[in-house]
Amino acid sequence: MVLLWIGIAVGVLIAVILIVKAVKTPSQDIMGVKLQCIKCGFKSNESKCPKCGNKPQTFGV
Repeated sequence: MVLLWIGIAVGVLIAVILIVKAVKTPSQDIMGVKLQCIKCGFKSNESKCPKCGNKPQTFGV
């Protein structure tokens, strides 16, 4: 019975720690998202780069 109470206390402690970390973390950093284009390094708030994303890919042809 004592092990059950210790397990519950550890579980609640871990849950509280994770909730506090989630609340304090900025919304852009939750998944480690870097909003920079890989090709040109332009910072944008979109999933596609406005500079590189509109260019057609010709594959050197």
